Amino acid sequence: MLGLRERHLIVNFDRAALLSRTDLQGLEFCHALAAQTDSWIQELFDAALAKVPVNGRVALLAVGGYGRGELAPFSDLDLLLVHDGARAIEDFASNLWYPIWDAGLKLGHSVRTVAETMKLANDDLDTATGILTVRFLAGEKSLADEVAKGASTNWLNPKKSWLRQLHARVLERQQKAGEVAFLLEPELKEGMGGLRDIHAIGWALSAGLVLSAEDTISLARHNETLTRARVALHQVTNRASDVLRLEDQDAVATRIGSHDADALMA
Repeated sequence: MLGLRERHLIVNFDRAALLSRTDLQGLEFCHALAAQTDSWIQELFDAALAKVPVNGRVALLAVGGYGRGELAPFSDLDLLLVHDGARAIEDFASNLWYPIWDAGLKLGHSVRTVAETMKLANDDLDTATGILTVRFLAGEKSLADEVAKGASTNWLNPKKSWLRQLHARVLERQQKAGEVAFLLEPELKEGMGGLRDIHAIGWALSAGLVLSAEDTISLARHNETLTRARVALHQVTNRASDVLRLEDQDAVATRIGSHDADALMA
């Protein structure tokens, strides 16, 4: 039987093959990479649990962009390990995280109880929005359901000022990064009109914002356009880059089948 190290190396070989494919682009690529990563993470979870049994319930959840299944080639893996006071949880977590680090992937990780998660989400915008897209990966699904229910209840709490906080964050970010449509080297994720603005609209929809059918279709189209460019940028630069620099625009255009850099930027 293959050991843990051999298994995660095989999965990473498959990941490299996926990264090199040109027939998968945009969200289709992101969903494929997320699905492949899910399988690997689930293997790691089972291996860690076999090595360090925990006395209590534990669940592994994908949050943020990974929770949405929108995993770009060099996106962080944002994982939340939830437990109900289980013993040996830190040893278990270490056995889970280290193979991911060994594989050279950037990991955003947290270990909390449901109560600790909700306490943090009550006061922190990033946590509150991150768990809105929580997705169950492994362990006790009932814990994942508790987090998802708590996230929705917290976000819909009329006593909170989430939308005002979200609006202020959007304005602050846009001021720093500029506007995607008019910059020679746009910031595809953080810029005004970029992917983070689309995410913000999604969070606002979860709080009751209503879009017309036409706007919903338009938003999905723009999300695909920006995601396609971002995925291609990661692939041609071989790193987590979200600024579409002049020297990369021809290669990105070629990668996504655009006529040239001018057509891509238009």
